[in-house]
Amino acid sequence: MIKKLHNVYIVCTCMLLLVSQDDVQAQSLSAGDIIILGFNSDDTYPNQRWAFLAMRNITAGTVIVFTDNGYDATISNFRTAAGNTSDGYLVYTVPALISAGTVVYGTNNTINGASTGVSGQLGNPSTPFGFSNFGDQLIVYQGASGTALGATFIYALNTGQNTAYGANGVWYTGGAAITSDVLSYLPPGLTNGLTAVALTANTANLSVGPGTVGTANYGFDNMIYAGTTTGTTAAIKAAVADPANWIGSDGPALNIASGVYYPSNFFTLLPVTLLHFNAEETTAGAVKLSWETAMEVNNDHFTLERSGDGLHYTTIATVPGKGDNNQPVDYSYTDEWPEHGSNYYRLTQTDRDGRSKILGTRRIEVAAIALRVGPNPAVHTVEVTFNRGVWRELKLYNSAEQLLQSISPRATTSRIKIGLQNYRPGIYYVAFIGNNGQSTVRRFIKRE
Repeated sequence: MIKKLHNVYIVCTCMLLLVSQDDVQAQSLSAGDIIILGFNSDDTYPNQRWAFLAMRNITAGTVIVFTDNGYDATISNFRTAAGNTSDGYLVYTVPALISAGTVVYGTNNTINGASTGVSGQLGNPSTPFGFSNFGDQLIVYQGASGTALGATFIYALNTGQNTAYGANGVWYTGGAAITSDVLSYLPPGLTNGLTAVALTANTANLSVGPGTVGTANYGFDNMIYAGTTTGTTAAIKAAVADPANWIGSDGPALNIASGVYYPSNFFTLLPVTLLHFNAEETTAGAVKLSWETAMEVNNDHFTLERSGDGLHYTTIATVPGKGDNNQPVDYSYTDEWPEHGSNYYRLTQTDRDGRSKILGTRRIEVAAIALRVGPNPAVHTVEVTFNRGVWRELKLYNSAEQLLQSISPRATTSRIKIGLQNYRPGIYYVAFIGNNGQSTVRRFIKRE
């Protein structure tokens, strides 16, 4: 008995360990899942302030590396020139869920004012030196601290000031090894203007621009994004990539702190970036609805509605979303029961918090629809669809050919529901009598 109890204890303990490991399982991020919102060079080390934005939910246990070291494409690694003692690597193990849209604030060796989950530092405490006031970069990746080999790059910001940059707002492409703090190639896997932003100035040790929002600014000692905080993930990325949405100061340092530039420390990320929404008639009387998303954040589901007048809509389908996803996704649904004539289709997205947004409306004209009776078998009701103005009378018969109902549809009607609650299970027929005397019959089964 004792041995059995001991074995049970071991099994239970192992199960608890497995649950604990699942709860803190590291998450693999993709380019653009984090965006750098700025940093100060004129703060005093080790209290140089900076901030980043989570573009998706980031789970506890996720490990992220931040570095102010430049990427050197000639060695496919970070700058390793002799005497490079000014750069460092801050490794952050996320202690609790970071929700999409949250702004996170850091210094050289803390995140959100604490050292919880933090190891290493930005800059080098032995110098001491952090972000350079001649421009610097902040690069985000997943992989081993101190090396770019095997890394997955997430985002990169560069404010370097140097004539080696061919123009304002570009990354270094000179082909030579990196020997200066202010230079960096664009890390592989990132796209400038989407998953990276270059606020570089092609002047030596000088900034370019007035420093105020609305006009392009480059290479200031202290720079922070000050544009819109509401939009789709694609819109936010584009806004952050626009130098006119940044402010700069060559002194004093900007107040990069909780609640100062961003209301409630939170961006409102509209859950879905919609690429297209189409409606087309595939066969007589059937309409295929298709749509594609480029990215989804916190997306619970889509709702499809149909209307005959564009004002009064009825839900025809609910389609589950992908939740958090940064890859294109195709969706489709076929409406087998459209109206004869005009059909308006409305696509609505609902996030996990219950908020919804209409993504688009499409109109399609259905010239002819199949004469259909369904569902078959039916239980409580049967629905009949037909072309408008063709049939003057519909008659419902049982298998004994007894007339049960006679219906005269209006000329504008193309759909009728017939209640079956008062009828026994069995075989039934709907006879269609046309305006020109023609007639046809459809058979269906009623079940309990």
